[in-house]
Amino acid sequence: MTLRAKLALSVACAIALSIALTLFLTWKKVSSAILSSEEAHFSSIAKSVENNLESSYQEYLAAKVRVVMGAKHLMRSTAINARNDIFIVESTLPISPLRNNLLNLLINNHDTELAPLLSENVVVDLVTVGELRHKGFTPLHVGENMLNVKEQTISEMLISLPHEGEFGLWQDKDGVSKLLFILPIDNDAFGRGIVDSDRILICGIVLRKLFHEADAILRNRLNATRINFENLDLYERGCIFLRSTQGEILIQRGKYTPLVNELDELYKTALQNGNAIGQIATKDGEYLCHVSWIQAYHWYFIMAAPVEDLREPSSAVVSKLLLAGLLILIGAALLTSLLVVRFMRPLHELRDCTSELASVDPSSASSLASMEQVLSEKLNISRHDELGDLARSFSSMGRELIKNIRTSIDAMTAQKRMEGELSAARDIQMGILPDLQAQHLEKGFSIAAFLEPAREVGGDLYDCFTLSHDRKVLALGDVSGKGVPAALFMTMTMTLLRSTLHSGLEPAEAIKQINHLLEEHNPGNMFVTLFLAVYQPSTGELVYANGGHCLPYILSRNGQIRQLEHLSGPLVGVMPGIDYLQFKDTLAPDERFFLYTDGLTEAMNADKEFYGDQRLEACLSAHAQDTPEQLHEAVFNDICAFRGSEPPSDDITMMTICRTTEKTVNQESQADQRKNDQPTA
Repeated sequence: MTLRAKLALSVACAIALSIALTLFLTWKKVSSAILSSEEAHFSSIAKSVENNLESSYQEYLAAKVRVVMGAKHLMRSTAINARNDIFIVESTLPISPLRNNLLNLLINNHDTELAPLLSENVVVDLVTVGELRHKGFTPLHVGENMLNVKEQTISEMLISLPHEGEFGLWQDKDGVSKLLFILPIDNDAFGRGIVDSDRILICGIVLRKLFHEADAILRNRLNATRINFENLDLYERGCIFLRSTQGEILIQRGKYTPLVNELDELYKTALQNGNAIGQIATKDGEYLCHVSWIQAYHWYFIMAAPVEDLREPSSAVVSKLLLAGLLILIGAALLTSLLVVRFMRPLHELRDCTSELASVDPSSASSLASMEQVLSEKLNISRHDELGDLARSFSSMGRELIKNIRTSIDAMTAQKRMEGELSAARDIQMGILPDLQAQHLEKGFSIAAFLEPAREVGGDLYDCFTLSHDRKVLALGDVSGKGVPAALFMTMTMTLLRSTLHSGLEPAEAIKQINHLLEEHNPGNMFVTLFLAVYQPSTGELVYANGGHCLPYILSRNGQIRQLEHLSGPLVGVMPGIDYLQFKDTLAPDERFFLYTDGLTEAMNADKEFYGDQRLEACLSAHAQDTPEQLHEAVFNDICAFRGSEPPSDDITMMTICRTTEKTVNQESQADQRKNDQPTA
């Protein structure tokens, strides 16, 4: 795809993206505004309905109170009149069946007197306290253990019964309310305390049929609410209804079936907070629902409408905006194409210029002149806009490019020469170090050495040569720093080491002499850690001195290892006049003496963890029976596995001697034979 097409496509995509983002934000904004407006509208309607129902509830309660107060007045008057009649009869007539019959007739007469006044029959009866306590008031099925609204039984009520009587309201398990008025007859007895033989007069009535007036008010209010529902402006698929706590739908408009089993959470929230608004997912889609709790009647008021219907106005707005956006996009794409064609012409000239510049040989002496000619003929550097700035920058870049290429060629030539010199230095350094394989199977003594420089040349050194009486000199050192300076310092150290020991000095005196000579000619303040020992193969005696070097290990064939923990003195080559101590040890037959530099234990992995002494000791213990060469290979492989992809941070050097026996020599000879018989890759 050409740059022209890419620019046109980029502009078109940017415009399309901005239009799409505008449409999306518009749709979201309008939808959100509509939903917020509908929520407020729902809340307003719910508040209006709630206020109307609560106002009617006050009227409803007032009607019920009037009915109850009227019934209580009539019951009190009837009971007092009956008590007065009883007093008159009992004070006039002696005790006889005739008097008892007359009393019954009087009580029944008062019973029937109330019937025309109330819509519910009133029961009047004369009983004793004992009968009432043990049987309750059986005509109205008020049991002796039932509790009134004050949480009292009949017996508890009688204990504090006043002289003027008391009303009590009982409600059975079916919710039927029964009102009783209890009036004492035997005044003197009640003054002394209630006994089972005392008589009381009871008037009782079932209140259910007294509330016709209040029920009529409630029905009228429901009818008014139903009419109000019909006049509300709802969405086509919206619904509005009243629901009781028992699940009964009292009034409804619209299809509410999809919401019947989906509003439980909103019911709970409305019961706690008074109202709740939320979006409910149903099988017919998502609905915006408002639920209000009408405390007075214990009803729920619900309004709901499909969210899809609520968003229909915003969808219509987005459709119109989408059409306008498409027209704008087409016009912008055409205009962009025309402008891109015009603005791309100088870039084509720049492309042709770069093609010719690619054919110029930068190594030629006339390359700058050739490039100047190409730049002056092909580039329009006289323009005063961004394309002119680009042409002038390109012209300057071309000239600098030729200069940089020539500089790079010179640098590469110097680098190759330096690499050749470093390679030669590496060969010279490795040639200075002795080839210890020639002494590998010498009687009573076998040795191997391993060195892996971190750079082309390194600062680690090792040496082994023979003194008088077949004694072997063992030396291992680590020069501070890396690279060429460390290699030169290492060469000087090896030269001093051989000269001092061949002069007959013991290891401690030799290190002291080397320290003195290095310190006198050490302008760079370099130093070397140096372990120096003289080994007698026939006896296994090891006389050594350690100048600040890593502590070596002695390995027995059973895997046990120990360190030569003595240090003779500090680093070599820094401080003058240092006396170094000398120590002795003995190698048992088949024991290995392992020397190493700190490049082993300080090898790091990707997590910057050191290989450490513990890993080294574990590897040495596991390979204590190996030949010196095999031991070096095992240790180096373990370090490489630990290090992973991390480059080496320091030179790695190891040297191992073994006090051999005839059996050891045979085993090592067989191992060498197997190694030589292996095919090379």
